[in-house]
Parts: sequence; structure tokens; C-alpha cells
Amino acid sequence: MADVGLLSWLGLRQGDGYPNLDALLKELRKALPDDESVVLRYIAIVIILLGKVAWADGRFNEGEEETLRSLLTHIDRIAPSGVEAVCDSLRGQVPRVSDHELSLCYRELKALCDLQERREVIRLLTRLAAADGETSEAEHAALETIAAELGIPLGELETVEEEIARESENDPRTTS
Repeated sequence: MADVGLLSWLGLRQGDGYPNLDALLKELRKALPDDESVVLRYIAIVIILLGKVAWADGRFNEGEEETLRSLLTHIDRIAPSGVEAVCDSLRGQVPRVSDHELSLCYRELKALCDLQERREVIRLLTRLAAADGETSEAEHAALETIAAELGIPLGELETVEEEIARESENDPRTTS
């Protein structure tokens, strides 16, 4: 049986106007050719959300890219060339993901993950937002929107942000 792609699984056909999701999934398939479609869909969605948070303030800085690379290297079996390909795709595609594409991603993530797993996704996103030493207002707003879409209460997001901020204060890489 052929692998089901992200767009097909979401009930869409290639060419339906979702080039950003197509491009990212194509890079993931190259980087992780032996992984199941469900794993690729999860990774693609998390990468899209990481990109939305990273670009929320209009820039994708060196600290955020370093953190993103670190997060991607924790994905089993992804080669350095795959990390580079995903980062390249992120730099070029994620800021242009449409609201409709994001809505599809939220729906998919809620179907794939239980509440605890979605909390861990919020933790990853928050860690990226704080990678440069502080979370901007725009990044915080993006985190709030994503948390709401994923069913994470605002109080839990605030707790995670405080924990990550404390960790960042003690990390010599984020202090000047």
C-alpha cells in the first residue's frame, strides 16, 4: 500500500493550493524516507508551528535557528542534511502558511496527540520563543493562539513560559 501524504490524509489533493505543506512534507520524506506517514505528519505540523512562533516577531534570528536545529537533531534517524533541508524549507515556506493550512494542522495535531502530548508541543514552542533570551509580545500572542487551538488553558501556557524563562536566565548561551 502506498504511503498516504499529509495532504491526502487531510482530504486534500496536491495542487489544491497548499504548496507550503507540500514543500515541507517533500523535504521530510527526503530526510526520513523510512518513517511512517503519521510520524511525518506529526513532525511537519510541529515544524510549521515552530516556524510560526519563530517568525511571529517578523524575524528568525540566530538563537532561534540554533534552538530549532537542536530540536530537529533529536528526531531519530534525521541526518544533518535533513536538518538543513528542513531549516531551508522553514526559512522559505512557513511564514507564508495560510490560516486555512494552520487550521488543518491544528485539527490534525489534536487528532494525533492527547492533551499531554499537546502540552509538550507547547513546551517546545515556548522554548523556541525564548531562545534569544526573551519572548516578544508577538511570540507570546502566537503561543496564546496556538495553545487555544490545541486546547491548552492560558494558565498552563503562562506556567510553561515562566519555567522556560527561569531556565533561560540560568543558561549562559542566552545571557549577554
